[in-house]
Amino acid sequence: MPNLPVPAPFRRTDLDWLRVSAFGLLILYHAGMAWSGWSWHLVSIDSIDWLRESMRFVNRWRMPLIFVVSGAAIMLALGTRSPGAFALDRVRRLLLPLVFGIAVLVPPQVYLERLYSGQFSGSFLEWLPQAFVGVYPAGNMSWHHLWFLAYVLVLTVALLPCLLWARSTQGRAAHARAGHLVARTGLQWLMPLPLAAAMLWLAPISHNTNGLIGDWYGLAYYGVLLLYGAFLFGSPAVLAALNRQRFLSLAIGIAAYALFYVVFIDGAVRPVIRPEDRPAYALLSAVNTIAWLFAILGFANRYLTRRPAFLAEASEAVYPFYMLHQTVTVIAVYWLLEIGVPPVAGFILAALATFLGTTAIYICVVRPLWFIRPLFGLKATYSSSVRPSARLISRSRRMPNFSSER
Repeated sequence: MPNLPVPAPFRRTDLDWLRVSAFGLLILYHAGMAWSGWSWHLVSIDSIDWLRESMRFVNRWRMPLIFVVSGAAIMLALGTRSPGAFALDRVRRLLLPLVFGIAVLVPPQVYLERLYSGQFSGSFLEWLPQAFVGVYPAGNMSWHHLWFLAYVLVLTVALLPCLLWARSTQGRAAHARAGHLVARTGLQWLMPLPLAAAMLWLAPISHNTNGLIGDWYGLAYYGVLLLYGAFLFGSPAVLAALNRQRFLSLAIGIAAYALFYVVFIDGAVRPVIRPEDRPAYALLSAVNTIAWLFAILGFANRYLTRRPAFLAEASEAVYPFYMLHQTVTVIAVYWLLEIGVPPVAGFILAALATFLGTTAIYICVVRPLWFIRPLFGLKATYSSSVRPSARLISRSRRMPNFSSER
């Protein structure tokens, strides 16, 4: 067996573009939740039908894309580190921000929800002693949108043996062989099956969605997607195949979603799926999700190859923006609903307020203060993370463009 060298860490341009785009879309998504007609922390009595349907379409692949990108980033972050060093880094990057977010960023969201629903009247300081009494929704302690950090941390630890094997000589050789086999035969289209199985068999016995404990479906579903991300971005042959088949994936995604919508949604705000329809629902949903993921990855690999100067800054800002944005959104939405802003204007203003407010906090507080940065998953020093060395940029630009190979 040849002793394959462990590749040096580098910044993937398409991966950075996808991270920035996916989390930017998340901000828009949350800005629209109050007017979607679905349950959320603050809900308007008016809904925007076209906004809900747009969000429903995005919702089929929004979080899967974030987990796929995260799986690729985890594998790159593992690099040549020892398991102990990697685990310590994950605690610093995930657990510390999660604890900080639960303690500081989420309580204002819960307070405004209680205030808006009439469950509490009084100032935030008067409510603060109740902030950690009981578990949400009956109580007030929650991680709200930060559930993603908890899931990635737990799944990273659970999957670490698999990731360590994947970076070994045998694992990298097996990965390379599997990638070439998949690229030649189209076996990547079997990837919907584990997702469909999780949806079919684990969803009915799961509870506590996004609450980790008891969410067997969520853990299995997102764990598979993390592994998919590590596999896809670690295989140039598969990425090249997704690039070549990007229009095919797009066509399958469009057809699958159209069929999915007509058969199971048909304009319903909250569709009810009959037990006898669950196998077809799970399979069609999984095919739709994977097809859109393949299309997005294929187009990204083809076109997102340039690295403009702002991408390094945006890549670093993604994590703080993710942590901060929903608190800013909830504050903005609360006041917009209180003063009775019309729905469409409310959505637009909520999105603008979220971007501007989050940007202001990031630029004025998070980015420049070394003691604040680690609370948002950043390195304590600013210059090393947003001003990559010329050698790193040069190496990133010299990375082969697998879109044009073969």
